[in-house]
Amino acid sequence: MKLLSTTVFSGITAFVKISAGFVATKVISSFSGPAGVALVGSLTNFMAVVLSLANGSVTSGIVKYTAEFKNDRRKSKILYDTSVFVSLVCSALVFLGLVIFAEHWSRSIFHSTEYVSVIYLLGGGIVFYSLNTILLAFLNGLGYIRKFTIINGISSVITLLLTILLIYYYNISGALYALVITQFAVFFVAVLLVWKRIFKNISRSIFKPDFKTIKNLSHFTVMAVVSSSAMPLAQIIIRNFITKEIDLNSAGIWQGLIRISDGYLLMINITLGTYFLPKLSSLNGKSDIRKEILEGLKFLAPLFLAMCAGIYFTRFYIIEILYTKDFSSMESLFFWQLAGDFFKVLSLVFSYLMISKVMTKGYIIIEILFPVLYVFLSLAFIHKIGLKGSSIAFFITYLLSFLVMILIFRKTVFGK
Repeated sequence: MKLLSTTVFSGITAFVKISAGFVATKVISSFSGPAGVALVGSLTNFMAVVLSLANGSVTSGIVKYTAEFKNDRRKSKILYDTSVFVSLVCSALVFLGLVIFAEHWSRSIFHSTEYVSVIYLLGGGIVFYSLNTILLAFLNGLGYIRKFTIINGISSVITLLLTILLIYYYNISGALYALVITQFAVFFVAVLLVWKRIFKNISRSIFKPDFKTIKNLSHFTVMAVVSSSAMPLAQIIIRNFITKEIDLNSAGIWQGLIRISDGYLLMINITLGTYFLPKLSSLNGKSDIRKEILEGLKFLAPLFLAMCAGIYFTRFYIIEILYTKDFSSMESLFFWQLAGDFFKVLSLVFSYLMISKVMTKGYIIIEILFPVLYVFLSLAFIHKIGLKGSSIAFFITYLLSFLVMILIFRKTVFGK
């Protein structure tokens, strides 16, 4: 699997996801304005945490060990069975937590119990989402990038169609329902596409898990829970602070920028996840790792820098196309957000190296430290200079993150 070919398939997946996501964003902003975008952002962050817990956060571990055990049928079968077992147990626990405390979660996320049914729906379908992410991790680890791309593309189209349909009939409630339903509905499509490749290897042994495999996967569970929870929680805190310090519309404008950022970062994230994690997991020699990392940086840095420049100089058109005139003040936030995203991408390359080599302690410290720093800087800067302060805080956070990564891996990557 070459980086260029992976980037092409990743680009296809990202293009479909970005296109579908931006059309959905336009529909939401047109029907519900900045306030609606803010509510959808709140649910998105909450779901990122919940869905990570539901599959045991073992997807990175599955990718790593699936790639390692690709030619060992016995070990692969043990990995499959144990991963499904972990996913089912975690999904059951998350289901109980969501259903029992549904009103509490609704108040915490939406500041109202009006959307409690959304929480119930999320709990009811959580197991299907969990199994779908496990399935995609298997495909990624085995290198079935075409199937991986097709399933992700179908997921994006389903999301778009449901969003348009439900928001038309139910306004903002419809957007929230669509966000939840599509997270697990695509599981059934995935099963039809890859049943023979994956599920034939899963047996009744899922009820007799291998505890050594669970122990190995647990390292990734801790890392994934932290990485998938820390930033969404930070964004929830910042969004709530903007709502209280300024107003809900400003929170929606900030969320709108985050949504754009998530869109153009998607291709990079998919490329890193589908190429670097399996590749780095298979490398042991320091010289091989150094070569792979440096080639990755040389490839990604100029590509993403050009992308950032293009986005910055067309930001007025982007806002006009994706949103409404209510979001026009967003343009002043772009420079610092793009600068921060540039260093975030460079930092991600090193983050995947940490995951592939199971550097649990260092990874956890970094994944907690910088979201916490982001929150404190944002609260301070927003209080002093307003909404732009959040983007400046984002830039400072990820500049420091990149410098710390360089410091940690100075001998591995830049030494002789």
